[in-house]
This record gives sequence, structure tokens and C-alpha cells, in this order.
Amino acid sequence: MVQKSKIKSQLWARPLPTTDDVDSAAPQVVGRMIGQMMSHIHRRSAGETLAIMNKAGLTMAQLVALHVLIHRGTLSVSAVAACLRLSAAATSHLIDRLVIDGLAERDENPSDRRQKRVSITTTGRRLVLQVESERTREMADVVARLSPDIRKQFGQVMLRVIEELSSLPEDES
Repeated sequence: MVQKSKIKSQLWARPLPTTDDVDSAAPQVVGRMIGQMMSHIHRRSAGETLAIMNKAGLTMAQLVALHVLIHRGTLSVSAVAACLRLSAAATSHLIDRLVIDGLAERDENPSDRRQKRVSITTTGRRLVLQVESERTREMADVVARLSPDIRKQFGQVMLRVIEELSSLPEDES
């Protein structure tokens, strides 16, 4: 049996990319850097966000489903399943929980009564906004510990990244 501490140290002790790695702009390098950055942020925050989710009985898959419904609007159960990469049965169960908790609602498609449509409720939207607001505050607390110069550079780069990501079609990874 491999010791847990050895696995943990291997996961988090990955070397930083070199200047040559960064200059290559390879998606794998940038992806690894984002992962390392998020690891630092998650270790230093996320307590209150998780508390809000736990209090609401919300799983990460349910939160992602609510985000999909906010950004894509009313969808069929199969469309939600495709977005989440879950089976139809698992997605139907997930949506049942959201409906029971008043976070989503399901109705029939008027043009095909066999097909069910799912949309987010006002309560669901409020919960997602509460989670996002708390997560933003937690990340801001971590980023505040960076030097002003690094924060400024990071903000400038993030603005450009967000602008470009916003221009991409939704279905691209």
C-alpha cells in the first residue's frame, strides 16, 4: 500500500514550469499552472463557500447544473446530461433533488409532451449568486496577499483572458 503522505506530496510538489515552458504557451503548461494556482487558493479559502453549499444540501454537480441553467436557459434533461457528462438517469435524479429543494422547476415541452424541460428558479438563482459572491470574497482575500505589482499584472492578463473566453462559442472546451 502506498502511503497517503507520499501521494499527497507527489500531487502538490510538482515543479513550477520554466520560462521556456511558459514561453511555449502550450495548453498543458498553462492548464497545469492554473491548476497549481487554484490549489494554492483552495488551500487558503473555500470554507464559507462549502458551508453555504452544505447548508443548502447542494453537491458540486448540482451547483454546476444550476450554472448551466443560468447561462444556457431552459434545457431538456438530456441537454443538461450532455453538459454535465452524466447519464440520463443520474441527471434525472440530480434534477429531481433540485426540484424538490425548489432550486429548479421541470415542465413539459409544449411541442413534445414526452420531453421534459428544466429551468432554474429565483431561489436557485439566488443561491448560485450567494455562492459566487462568497467565493469571490474568499478569492479576493487570498489575492490581497499578493504584491500590488503582481495583482495589477494578474488583473490585466485576467481581463484579456476573460474577454477572449467570452468570445468563444459555449460548446467548445
